[in-house]
Amino acid sequence: MSLLVLAASALLAAPAPAARPADHVFVVMLDGTRPDFLRRARAPVIHRMAIEGTTFLQAETTYPSQTRVAFVSLPTGSHPGSHGIVGGDEIKDASWKNLETGDNDPIAAQVLVARPTFFEEATAAGLTSVYAAMKGYELVGAKGATWTINGKLTLDKTAYAARYAPETGGSQELALWYKESLSRQLLDQTLAIVRERRPNLVVINLGSADYVAHTWGPSSAQYMQTIEFMDGLVGELAAELGRLGMLERTAFVFSADHGFSDVDPTRIIAPAGDATRQPAAEDKRHTLDPLAARGIEHFVTNTGGASMGVYVRDKSRVADAAGLLRREPWVESIYCEPMAAGCDRTLTSLHSYFAGRSPDLMVDLDDDAALNFPQPGQHGTHRLTDMRIPLVFSGAGVARGGLGGKASLVDVAPTVLRLLGLPGVVLQPDGRVLEEALAR
Repeated sequence: MSLLVLAASALLAAPAPAARPADHVFVVMLDGTRPDFLRRARAPVIHRMAIEGTTFLQAETTYPSQTRVAFVSLPTGSHPGSHGIVGGDEIKDASWKNLETGDNDPIAAQVLVARPTFFEEATAAGLTSVYAAMKGYELVGAKGATWTINGKLTLDKTAYAARYAPETGGSQELALWYKESLSRQLLDQTLAIVRERRPNLVVINLGSADYVAHTWGPSSAQYMQTIEFMDGLVGELAAELGRLGMLERTAFVFSADHGFSDVDPTRIIAPAGDATRQPAAEDKRHTLDPLAARGIEHFVTNTGGASMGVYVRDKSRVADAAGLLRREPWVESIYCEPMAAGCDRTLTSLHSYFAGRSPDLMVDLDDDAALNFPQPGQHGTHRLTDMRIPLVFSGAGVARGGLGGKASLVDVAPTVLRLLGLPGVVLQPDGRVLEEALAR
């Protein structure tokens, strides 16, 4: 019996849901936006919505603080230790086989997600949904969505190719314009579906700030300018919903997948494109000199540029690998499972251990180094600058003028379902309904 049939049966057997607080919920993800910068920005639209709604001042994403992980945690309401997308563009399984996590075919990679999504819950209840992904691989978490947009395929090719470029045609201004234009295009493509279909649940990833922060760093003027540009897009979204007669019955969620750290881009660990570091095997991944020198076969994944996952082939050498890396000046923290390795914390305690897939070591780099690429802005670590995210609820069904403290990205899905009046019989979240954000 299919998951949707089971879900429908469960819904029929469940008590009737409460009156629906909102007919539509728009989850607007401001990829890579730090909450402290958003508060300082000239962002009148989001600031007004925050005042009229509820803001959580200590909201955090999941670890590793990376887009690929977070955009599965968001719709599942669960940590990577539950849903199984643990970071990196590839994952090693227990047999040392590469599992591709969505770069080429995110829909095919959905079979790796071990938890249901709020899209599936909405579909089982007869509601419709859209997942608009700027990078494409976010759609690994789109199980059950009625419509999807893969920005990697639909956005302007010239702008997409320049998403990490500091200059285009010798111009920084043009490079910045291209990055900002990607968010405008994705919003336009999403609104085309909204006008025709009036979906109940929309998730859109406006990713421009992420590209800008990687390119020039979060302390750059371009980063703040881009946050303010996206605030203008939110204003256009609200205005269009008003014209469509949807605004009064719409709830908004504003958040991000991760924060950002300023790093030293002149010290690169395992630089990309360095042929001398490529292993002879088919992995074609970068190696770490301290481990290679001791004959420890390993595989490194990039989880944001400031954190790496390290798989060790011979599990009896995990403690050795941890000890060798701990001596490196560019290592800030090491997380792993084996007690003998003496790691800073276990991956289980970070809700990031998924048996058979998780790296043997998660290694956070100090901010004096960057992984693979000479970019001044990186993320992925457990530092607060990377983990803290904005979290604002506003609109229909939301408490006005509220301030909350601790919250997590995994709390968004169950709270969204409550706003849509759904009982939550399909979703199996780790997170909680943020009752303090809901109107009484």
